[in-house]
Amino acid sequence: MQCIEPGFSKALKYFSLCLLFFLIPKNLEAAEKKWNVSLFTGVYKPSLKTLNQVLQTPKTAILQDPNHQLSPNNAFGSEVRNLKISPYEVNKTFGIEIKRWIAPKHALTARLNVWDSTVNGADIIPQITAANATEFTDVPRSTRYNLSITQLWLGWQYTLFSPFPKNEVYLDMGFIGAAFGQMTVDNLLKVTGPGTEGFPIVSSMESRGWGMTSRWGLGSHYAIFDWLAVTFRIAYVIGEIPKMKINRFFPSGFSTPPPEETNTELEPRPEVGDSVNIAEVQSETSTREVRTNIRPLPLELDGLEVLFGFQITF
Repeated sequence: MQCIEPGFSKALKYFSLCLLFFLIPKNLEAAEKKWNVSLFTGVYKPSLKTLNQVLQTPKTAILQDPNHQLSPNNAFGSEVRNLKISPYEVNKTFGIEIKRWIAPKHALTARLNVWDSTVNGADIIPQITAANATEFTDVPRSTRYNLSITQLWLGWQYTLFSPFPKNEVYLDMGFIGAAFGQMTVDNLLKVTGPGTEGFPIVSSMESRGWGMTSRWGLGSHYAIFDWLAVTFRIAYVIGEIPKMKINRFFPSGFSTPPPEETNTELEPRPEVGDSVNIAEVQSETSTREVRTNIRPLPLELDGLEVLFGFQITF
């Protein structure tokens, strides 16, 4: 999905607020003050345009990625350390919504959505040894990128029409929303040595970030009983987490940057609170890398969601 321009997103929000002003009557009709709680599941495909491009382009690196942080040598430059990973695709989402009716056709809503997905990669790399080594043993490496996105919206529902006696079709909007993202990258590498069968080493990075989000869609429900209905919804989410920050970094014994006195030019070890950055990286020697176009890693949340669930009326 392509990200929507910020100006268009702002204009859409103003239009929706104006629409809300004209649709809600000046004096709300008397209505039964009922509550609804909905539990639902479905699928969601956030764009994640930047992250997917980085994962598929070894020349571009997440500088705090445990793979990129592994110590280089003559056969283990940046493009080899940053293995190619499949992009994030559509995946399951689930959540809960609370709805308060304020008029026969108008309701205020609060919804919580959680989406979680993992992509994996594996390859064979030259064993990490001294930077100036010339002989290597190939060893297996595997890595996992787990991403979780939680979104909370405060919104409004407006009933458009009832095509059947127990069926309603409505606008389903989430005007104000907050998004929380968590990304964990784990790396597992097998190391061999003289007289040993080898042993695994693990390194890991955890990061998190906050952003803004909104949701624009349609919904419908069919009442099975007075207190229970089946719901179906489709909406487009617009939002972004502009930057992620390091929450934890656990290095292996083979990802320690060289001492300062060696005058190396490699990415320093991440510290808690550091921004997660991406850049184009080129290895010139085993102790020198050139990083260009350094910028924060955003998570673009724009994408379609389709949900199915049950609504309980109190």
